[in-house]
Amino acid sequence: MRTKTTNEQQKRLLILLKRQSRTPGGRIWRTLYERLQGPRRARVVVNVADLQRHFEKGHTMVVPGKVLSEGIVTDKLQVAAVSFSSKARTKIKAVGGKCFSLEQLAEKNPSGKNLRLIM
Repeated sequence: MRTKTTNEQQKRLLILLKRQSRTPGGRIWRTLYERLQGPRRARVVVNVADLQRHFEKGHTMVVPGKVLSEGIVTDKLQVAAVSFSSKARTKIKAVGGKCFSLEQLAEKNPSGKNLRLIM
């Protein structure tokens, strides 16, 4: 028997992602919806060093999980994730980068252009 999430914020995020997946160019939102609907133990954990390695100017990196602080940040990263550790958020903002929640990203960029999914 599969159980559903009881976290209200998570429920709202899943509803928003499912709605966004029906729009033109909504393939990335559908992928995020499917990843976040699965079990919590299957969520992605990414370090800022990995984000730095996959950085491309003009793109926002999307992490369907948590961002941790291991590594050095030298570029102005734009990252959207389910959650950030406090040190990771500090490192990204210290060099002029930006941290978004997935809800903020979906409202800011509903078409899903210039997004880079990091799994």
